[in-house]
Amino acid sequence: TATIAGGNTGLSFPYGIAVDGAGNIYVTNPNVSSITVFAAGASGNVTPTATISGSNTGLNGPELITFSGSTQPPSATHLTFTVQPSNTAAGAAITPAVQVAVQDAQGNTVTAATTSITLAIGTNPASGTLAGTTTVAAVNGVATFSDLSIDQAGTGYTVTASATGLTGATSSAFNISAGAATKLVFTVQPSDAVAGAAITPAVQVAVQDAQGNTVTSATTSITVAIGTNPASGTLAGTTTVAAVNGVATFANLSINNSGTGYTLIASATGLTYATSSAFNVVAPVFAVVGPVSAGIAHTCGVTSSGAAYCWGFNSYGASGNGTGTPSATPVAVSGGLTFAAVSAGFYFTCGVTTSGAAYCWGYNGGGELGNGTTTNSLIPVAVSGGHTFAAVSAGSGQTCGVTTSGAGNCWGSNDYGEGGRGTFTGSTTPVAVSGGLTFAAVSAGGAGSS
Repeated sequence: TATIAGGNTGLSFPYGIAVDGAGNIYVTNPNVSSITVFAAGASGNVTPTATISGSNTGLNGPELITFSGSTQPPSATHLTFTVQPSNTAAGAAITPAVQVAVQDAQGNTVTAATTSITLAIGTNPASGTLAGTTTVAAVNGVATFSDLSIDQAGTGYTVTASATGLTGATSSAFNISAGAATKLVFTVQPSDAVAGAAITPAVQVAVQDAQGNTVTSATTSITVAIGTNPASGTLAGTTTVAAVNGVATFANLSINNSGTGYTLIASATGLTYATSSAFNVVAPVFAVVGPVSAGIAHTCGVTSSGAAYCWGFNSYGASGNGTGTPSATPVAVSGGLTFAAVSAGFYFTCGVTTSGAAYCWGYNGGGELGNGTTTNSLIPVAVSGGHTFAAVSAGSGQTCGVTTSGAGNCWGSNDYGEGGRGTFTGSTTPVAVSGGLTFAAVSAGGAGSS
């Protein structure tokens, strides 16, 4: 950073140069057995501030100067991971302990630094949380993080280090794996089912660690049994299944007696058991006493208790059970509604509850569900308008209903005037039939209503 020169400096063939803590420059010159001292920051043709010489100084042929006192400390500029985080299990301390050093521009650790350094997750592939002491003061320029852990299993985590006034650092990538298996968890809960019919979708139970990560290496044999048993039912099907990739799937479970509030219990040796959420087993559809309605490719009916069941074609949700899967046997319509009657249309279904509310489900390309949209629905949606209906009839692409006061309303497609309102414009919500007539019943057909 500077050049010191000039005939008056006694710098012929200097052998050693040193700088003290104040920045003063010391130059040895064995030719004259002396040490020449220059002020801090000296540059150019300058005069020394002092010359140490003489036979009584022991300076014969000095070649090197060493200061035993403190010298000017290096300037800290950035952080560096000197011990990177390593792969470990979820919830376990990362070992060896992560270390971060305070360094100068040349990559030397600034041993005088006591900087407080904070770690945080950088790349977070599994929404994990970093636990432990995340802010540590450096000792001899190095901060040691001895109890860090991450709770969620994932591949490619990184950690960032930051400190006020210093350039931060990002660790190399590392992985967090699932910990030791400790418990069971229902990952697919049992759903409402018909007595004697398979519970669908299939119940699934996972082997998990204490942090809730699935232990994908587990092949544990898991057994399910009835927990709460409101109707003395019997659980049938394959009740003990070995886990695959940490998950056991029970594909054919059924319960023979209808009842409200059943639960299942899952157990396995050495693991904490799990209890499912409550579900209901309902009477089979052969108890139907209300009318049955057949559409183009599906059929629906109402039981004596007001429960609706459908079966057959279901690609658009005409069965109303929350799936698009066809069924060769009756499946319960979702929602727990109590129906007085149902009407099966082309690829959709509508029904009236005992309180006079209309609901529809399935295909809705022309607004035949009456809820103000053209979005298909796998479960019942309320027909808009707040009408109280005595009956509804589902047709090809339109639905009509009669209110308790005898007013006719239609909704859905209207290409041929099947809505009866004097236009050929469709509607996604009920519109009154023109003429002020009082109806006892209506029937929606393929392209017309009567």
